[in-house]
Amino acid sequence: MGGLALFGPTLAFASGEPAAEGVQTDSITVLVFLGILVGAIGAHELVERLQKRLLFLSAAEYIVLGVVLGPVVVPSVNPFFNLTSVAPVFAFAAGWVGLLYGLELDLRAPGLSRPLRLAIVDCLVTLALVSGASLWFFRSGLLLETVPWDIAAPCALVLGAAASAGSSSAVDLLSERFHDAATHLLPLLRRTTRFSSALAILTFGLVFCIWRVSEGSALDVPANGVLLTIGMGVVLGLLFSLFIGRDQSANKAFLSMVGILVFASGAAFFLQLSALAVNLILGLVLAQTRRGGRMATQLERTQRPVTLTLLIFAGALWNPPPLGAVVALTAGFIVLRLLAKVIGVGLATGGTPLRGDLWRGLLDQGDVAVAMSIGFQLVYSHPAVDLVHTAILAAVVVHGLISPRLLQGLLVDAGEVDNDPVMVGR
Repeated sequence: MGGLALFGPTLAFASGEPAAEGVQTDSITVLVFLGILVGAIGAHELVERLQKRLLFLSAAEYIVLGVVLGPVVVPSVNPFFNLTSVAPVFAFAAGWVGLLYGLELDLRAPGLSRPLRLAIVDCLVTLALVSGASLWFFRSGLLLETVPWDIAAPCALVLGAAASAGSSSAVDLLSERFHDAATHLLPLLRRTTRFSSALAILTFGLVFCIWRVSEGSALDVPANGVLLTIGMGVVLGLLFSLFIGRDQSANKAFLSMVGILVFASGAAFFLQLSALAVNLILGLVLAQTRRGGRMATQLERTQRPVTLTLLIFAGALWNPPPLGAVVALTAGFIVLRLLAKVIGVGLATGGTPLRGDLWRGLLDQGDVAVAMSIGFQLVYSHPAVDLVHTAILAAVVVHGLISPRLLQGLLVDAGEVDNDPVMVGR
């Protein structure tokens, strides 16, 4: 992904800067970032071992690393000094998450009714509660100046969408720790988080269609933005499915997938549409083909490095908002999200054999919420946007620390695993 930043010299030349200086500066940027990223991935192996043993999900150190690399701490040496050249790379990483989640939405698979019902009810309740309270917060003038409607509304909806988005990281962690246990809840929870995240991504994409930053184009009509988002995903998905022949090797298919992802994410970024939503629809189309499962397996292997990269990018984009507003919004976000999960799961499981406390396995947040925050921060500019970005990142860190333990407690209470403090590893 870092190689995409090599397009920076072209942008520098077009803006009138000396070409040689632009090439040298951007090359140093790529080399510094790649060196740091390789070191971070190496350290991640040690962190993963600790996560499996102590049952937590770590995100804070990579966000902090991104903050150090960004313009806040040491502006003179940060490799992200020119966001014009690296912003498409950020959009590409966010689009990667959308494609990954879309490829896992095989609508032909059996047993989709329960996770789909859980996801829809949970998403609707969470979106309504968190977005409504956030909109009141931004418009009330409490702890910060009253935010204009055209900024407050998208900020509130993005917070609601991020709260609706789940993550399967805790499920994957418990699956590795208790890999010999025959559990039925973990597959159910994993599917539910995939569906709820897909619904959240579509809601997030709608924000980009309704509240446009640029003016004077046909996309200023929300319906046109919606049609273009859906149309790009469907058309590119169909073209890609025809382009990959049955005789193509796995490596060629993967490279082709990267190419279509670069095109889709780049087009979405320059049209100020959501790369997440476009690539989700693209992946959803591919998932219904015979080669969808194989492509999903190939792309899933890249999930952890991409998540790590997203966290670093999110830290690099961080701008410090007022501390009081951060504490209030983050605390409210976490509490309201928990309340919404309890209510939503209670409504969805009523009259079914499913447990009413499944919310204990649905609290995790991760790459989707971070990708949303990055996409929002890249396109919109306002102190309230910085506040939303900070609150989402703080919530991801908190949920990563508590969600695996809560999930383990759910599995123990359901009698699917033993409450054994000794790690069961591979």
